Amino acid sequence: SDRALDLLEIAALVYAVDASVSRGGLALQQMGRKWHRRFAVEMPVRDCDFWQQSEVKRSLEELLMFLSGDRFSFEFVPTPHPEAERSRFFRFGDETAWSPDRVLMFSGGLDSFAGALAEIAEHGHRVALISHTSAPKMAPIPRNLQKAINEHLGEHSSRHFPVGMHLEGHRKAEGTHRSRSFLFAALGAVFANAFGQDRVSFHENGVVSLNLAPVENVKGTRATRTTHPKTLQLMTRLLTMVFEGGMRVDNPFFWRTKTEVLETISRLGMAGQIRHTRSCADVHNQTRQHVHCGRCSQCIDRRFAALAAGLEAEDPAEAYKVDLMTGSRTRAEEREIALSYVRNAELYEQLTPEILEQHFPDVLNAVSNLEEPAPTALAMITELLKRHGTSVAGVMGDALVGRSSGSYPANSLPRMHGDEKRQQMFAAPTPVEAIPADPGPESLT
Repeated sequence: SDRALDLLEIAALVYAVDASVSRGGLALQQMGRKWHRRFAVEMPVRDCDFWQQSEVKRSLEELLMFLSGDRFSFEFVPTPHPEAERSRFFRFGDETAWSPDRVLMFSGGLDSFAGALAEIAEHGHRVALISHTSAPKMAPIPRNLQKAINEHLGEHSSRHFPVGMHLEGHRKAEGTHRSRSFLFAALGAVFANAFGQDRVSFHENGVVSLNLAPVENVKGTRATRTTHPKTLQLMTRLLTMVFEGGMRVDNPFFWRTKTEVLETISRLGMAGQIRHTRSCADVHNQTRQHVHCGRCSQCIDRRFAALAAGLEAEDPAEAYKVDLMTGSRTRAEEREIALSYVRNAELYEQLTPEILEQHFPDVLNAVSNLEEPAPTALAMITELLKRHGTSVAGVMGDALVGRSSGSYPANSLPRMHGDEKRQQMFAAPTPVEAIPADPGPESLT
């Protein structure tokens, strides 16, 4: 429909603008607070009357502001070519009677793979798997995983619908891609609408969805909010306006940890495919030998989860350029990413709802957008994070069984973590200023 094509082109333009304008580079300190950008967008659309409605524009701009931290303002004008080619975004295959029960976003990562398995094996659904690829080297990953799913669960259990969309003739100036999930959701919604469905699902574990910023330099725009509960609510609000039958965007895995996601894959008989999924953020530098960098937070999270689930044999250590425990982390940023991951997990293990709200007030953005009473949601999130913290602490403990942290290489995670603990233990206590006793109310004379 006109409106659906407009949505795709708006999402594509936002993605292109995001990738084309640098936020300032990694050298900029406190980058999260200083990387905000402003974009004024004027673009032609087919259904101009709809997109110019103040409620629609406000919904679009609020979504992008929360998702990316950038301020977009839109002005829409009628397109001079309303009857231009309508199928250029898609390559349709042969006609078929196949139709899905559910439409899922499928990145080729552990969580989306586990989500597809759960929908088919546990709920008996046929699923349409929607992928967006911007790097050619990543295109075979979701395709091959989908083939493995059908070989294991039946040839009609799923179909894969990849969409390629990338910049042409321009070099990417910004790699954070905070707006990418808007493009992803728009693609999913268009497919869902075409199949007569009113729901699109991202499968992402709740710890990543919350993405509580552990250190100063990942606040703001560098703290991705791809599947944050508020993001999904804002997407649902906009897409319900675009599609007259309504469109819900949800995350069925919000109450699972990464370790529990891996356990789902194993329980459903496809642990052998874990090694074929991809989690690394550094796609550009991937090689055949090292498909995971081992330095980014996604790699660290994946490896901790594999070890905690007892599935390290299915996630080979040699696939990581930097080993989780023995690898040397030379850059300050890489060291802080690894240390803050463990530091946060240790805090999570001791959480109460009160401590969670005090240390991570951003969690209230999630609490207010979950389908639970606020106290219940806060307690459930606390338990989710505690399970994650216990998993990470167990892996760190296993690494130190019969071996001291000082025996690990310099700049390795156990060595740095041990050094940090010793510094805290022997740090001088903070002086406490004496406070005069309250003399009480003055006596009346």
